[in-house]
Amino acid sequence: MTKREEVEQMDSTLARTADDEPIFILCGRDACAPLTVIDWIDRAHRAGVSQQKLSDAFRQAIAMLRFQAEHGSKLPD
Repeated sequence: MTKREEVEQMDSTLARTADDEPIFILCGRDACAPLTVIDWIDRAHRAGVSQQKLSDAFRQAIAMLRFQAEHGSKLPD
């Protein structure tokens, strides 16, 4: 999901978080992000997360890799 999609969808993960709930955002340009998402998928799979959620996360990891191929990547600031 892109930033715009996340902000515009009323039922997005971001929209469902509490105002005081800690969150951690990974950006497509972050060189560490795609493999971090893949690691999350592995852990989530072992924890019993739904296949749909795992597939959605995998699509995001692929989208991050494509973004990096087109725009480059950098280490987090």
